[in-house]
Amino acid sequence: MTESHLSGRPADSQDLYFFHSYAQLPGAAGLRAPDERQEAFHALLCQFVLQLTTHDGETPIGFLDKRMPLGGEWEKHLKEALATCRVFMPVYSPRYFASHWCGIEFDGFLRRQAEHHRSERYTVSAIVPVLWTSPGRIVLPEVVEPFQWYSLDLGDDYRRMGLLGLMEAGKWRVYRRTVWRLAERIVDVATAARLKSCDVSLFDGLGNVFAPRTQGDS
Repeated sequence: MTESHLSGRPADSQDLYFFHSYAQLPGAAGLRAPDERQEAFHALLCQFVLQLTTHDGETPIGFLDKRMPLGGEWEKHLKEALATCRVFMPVYSPRYFASHWCGIEFDGFLRRQAEHHRSERYTVSAIVPVLWTSPGRIVLPEVVEPFQWYSLDLGDDYRRMGLLGLMEAGKWRVYRRTVWRLAERIVDVATAARLKSCDVSLFDGLGNVFAPRTQGDS
């Protein structure tokens, strides 16, 4: 691992700000269906993060994978984003925690964060969860319990309904205000954490951290 891979980034870094980790919708014959709601959320969030930073926008400020998880090129693309993003944003839903690939993405970022904490022990977590559906429909795996998904500034409607619920109920002003506050949180966390990028070799042998543990697992 080179020294450049271990260096912290300044607050005005032009690197990828956040990795948008979400469960893709299934389509006909196993094909991926477009998720217009996730894509609209991502676009608005990117717009707000740009407003809150000096990022030049010439390179993506957020990562959203729209491709099927298949093949070496896809894996290289995803690992490079995991290795350099400043914040990991998992979008919690029932499908998210049932997704093998989302569990692998989460494992990758946990590894990177643990590597960073070996030299920067008191750094804040760079994981910013987002609630997509009502929390009553979601069973959180033990591995995600340390990461807070709600604070009072995000509002009670968000806590009850999640972002998708706000959209489907037509609560657009509340939705936009919530996304703005999430953008503020992403920028604040990125600045505070100053997470070091890593070599993609750290992600060798990733596993689904959401899978139920079997007897004998440590």
